[in-house]
Amino acid sequence: MFPNADSDMHPDAADSSARQQVREAELEFAVKRKAPKTDGPIDMDTRLATDEQTRMMLSVRRTSRGTVNRWDVDPDAQDQIIGEHAWLNDESASHSRRDQLSGGWTIYAPKRDERPNEFIPHSGLQSPVYRQGEIQLGCPFCAGSEGQTPEAVWTGRLGDLCAVPTDQGADRFARPLVNACFGEQPDWDVRVVPNKFPAVTSIEGAEVRSHEPSTDELFPSAPVVGGHEVIIESSGHAENMASFDPALVYLTLVAYRERIKHWASVDGIRYISVFKNCGPEAGASLHHSHSQLIATSLLPQAARVTMARCEAHRARVGSSLGCDLLRAECEQKSRVIAKKDSFVAYCPFASRFPGMIRVTSMSHQPRFETFDDPTLDRLASMLTRVIYWVDQAFPGKAYNYLLHTCPPASSQPDAFQWWLDIFPRLNKAAGFEWSSDCMINSMLPEVAAANYRRIARRDDPRRVLAFG
Repeated sequence: MFPNADSDMHPDAADSSARQQVREAELEFAVKRKAPKTDGPIDMDTRLATDEQTRMMLSVRRTSRGTVNRWDVDPDAQDQIIGEHAWLNDESASHSRRDQLSGGWTIYAPKRDERPNEFIPHSGLQSPVYRQGEIQLGCPFCAGSEGQTPEAVWTGRLGDLCAVPTDQGADRFARPLVNACFGEQPDWDVRVVPNKFPAVTSIEGAEVRSHEPSTDELFPSAPVVGGHEVIIESSGHAENMASFDPALVYLTLVAYRERIKHWASVDGIRYISVFKNCGPEAGASLHHSHSQLIATSLLPQAARVTMARCEAHRARVGSSLGCDLLRAECEQKSRVIAKKDSFVAYCPFASRFPGMIRVTSMSHQPRFETFDDPTLDRLASMLTRVIYWVDQAFPGKAYNYLLHTCPPASSQPDAFQWWLDIFPRLNKAAGFEWSSDCMINSMLPEVAAANYRRIARRDDPRRVLAFG
């Protein structure tokens, strides 16, 4: 069994358990290799096994691990999904699905959203057309207010050769030139500054002590140091990235890459998180569009579990778990929204949140920070479209996105596959979710994907997955 995400083990004990899981999987893989060979080689570019190889690999797993139930359904009909399974034979029936990356379960309750609500929600996001140079007096993130923030650690400016179409569905004509530097520069477009209210103590000048158990076994503790930065995504005032030109999204991704590279090279940093909170219900405290990076000496338990599961899967079957999941999603099609420029956007089988979209590469890529400029440019085009779909499907709703890249603490990066999740904040975690660490999702991912595909067809029918 994999370690539970809510385990009370000390970090070092969890590491030992994870290593034991990998050793067991390696022994299992060694036994599996003696089985008769199947037709077709493993695709080493994407590290995906063929269907027959996957079936053979899964057949040698211990039965206690269970099997993965998959759906092959009409993506446009939630009632058909329910009707095809005896245990979902009424429209209010619930069921659960497991995320193979995290090991966590999500309960799907299609009728959950029909309950009454007497409370007034937050005001919606504003999505005016972004115009470069427009600022708001008093906003600390607008150009001209640099003195209200710490000094920049990185700034980027778009060059003159920035030729992109205004049509949301059209392809990019040219990648913009970028002038970037460490520190300040005039006429910036994206600016990275230390957070004035950091979540972790700055690693600069701090002694990184080992994560040894404390003397009191019942109350273990360990120091946490690192860095906390704010990525200001535009010099002009805008609340929602949905109004951005793809060139500005591209420059934001360049900033992510460069800052992840920096922190991954800092001794003692074990985990890096890049995330965006857009709107008060998503956790934002300022209107101006921005994202954040937190680098820590602590490897969170959820990241430990995901790493252990990915490493055990690779040791067992010889391929990346993230890539194998993507291949299965692409084969089933019902949750895939679009493919473009080597990237895929889809609603994961066990989505924890309603309307969640995952973006990842069709090729095996463990680390986001290794992407070159052309790759980031193509990703920016896809991400711009995805944010637009979410904004069109759920106008005015707050949203988060989370970038997952292989943690610096990983000793087996090839077992990992990067991904980015974006999800609107349509409901709130309540008592059951907090007590069980099991989310309740009222929207089936097949239904969410069908809705997004309809929007994407209006956007650009050339890039939407075709069914038939």
